[in-house]
Amino acid sequence: MNAQTLSRRGPVRRAAILGAALLGAGFATIAPAGAQTPTATPPGLSMAPFQTAYATSFYGFDACGDQVAGRMFRDALNEKIAHCPFTPEARVNFRQWAARQRRVSAGAMSRLVDQTGGLPVKLDGMTTTCHEQRESPEYVAVRTKLEQYARGEIGVDAILPQPCDAAAISP
Repeated sequence: MNAQTLSRRGPVRRAAILGAALLGAGFATIAPAGAQTPTATPPGLSMAPFQTAYATSFYGFDACGDQVAGRMFRDALNEKIAHCPFTPEARVNFRQWAARQRRVSAGAMSRLVDQTGGLPVKLDGMTTTCHEQRESPEYVAVRTKLEQYARGEIGVDAILPQPCDAAAISP
């Protein structure tokens, strides 16, 4: 995917594509399993899209200075996972993976701040600055929904309308 292709995508989608690099090779996938008292994995159900969304949220929100939106998105993502038919083991595995991902992302952001003397004006691979991204209509709409979700005005499906077996999860 080249820069011209990325420039045609919305800033939140661009962040999801570029942020996939935050996924550590050792955290590739969690084997999901079935529903309520699961004994088998439902066909097509995978934790991988949830992991990708979780990891890229640090790039799409936190790295551009909107840590509050990043936390709200990850809270919504955790609630979405709770509504999906993953086994208790898969949920525990995800929580452990997420804790590792928070540490990896915090380290990456710390290095970024050390290198730039603060949060960057523009992240590598972005065609807009962080300020421009945060002012874009798409970002403002997502941020508004996240605030409504945090206040309990809308449910998780208003933020993450994809089904549990979606190939990609994004706001």
